[in-house]
Amino acid sequence: MNLKLQDIKRADIVVVGAGNAALCAALAAKDAGANPVVLETAPEAERGGNTFFVAGSTRWVFNNMDDIREVLDLSPEELRTVDFGTYSREDFLEDMGRVTQYRCDPDLTEILVDSARPTLVWMKSKGIRFEPMYKGQSQKIDGRVKFFGGQVCNFWGGGAELSPALFRAADKAGIPVLY
Repeated sequence: MNLKLQDIKRADIVVVGAGNAALCAALAAKDAGANPVVLETAPEAERGGNTFFVAGSTRWVFNNMDDIREVLDLSPEELRTVDFGTYSREDFLEDMGRVTQYRCDPDLTEILVDSARPTLVWMKSKGIRFEPMYKGQSQKIDGRVKFFGGQVCNFWGGGAELSPALFRAADKAGIPVLY
């Protein structure tokens, strides 16, 4: 989108960068009624920052299939043959502590853990797709795929697909991007 000086002057919020976090911030600002503008240092052909290079695995609390289906669109075959298990709030908090050697801020960690699934559901509402991470922590046992450790999905197509999907969402929301 060709951005003009008047577009910047009308902006309520200026988001610097155009990776996953930045575009989600712009989309959330738009949802809240603001008029964001995104400034991206890269040329349009190279936009998206490091998001393009991520594998895109995600972690979030799920206690049952309803929680899983809020994020993942599953085929009838997958519903029949995949055991996602559960990943409790306590499991996620413990994993965050363990991997940071308990140096993570407890209040911020709780916000992360409690907000992860609602954030993914919100991203899904913006057109971001997710897929089961079969190459991750899963194994086929007695004809069923069983996941271990709570890491059950990633962004569909990794960062190479996430970045364009976020730009489509921003464009659909009428969020201008200046390169």
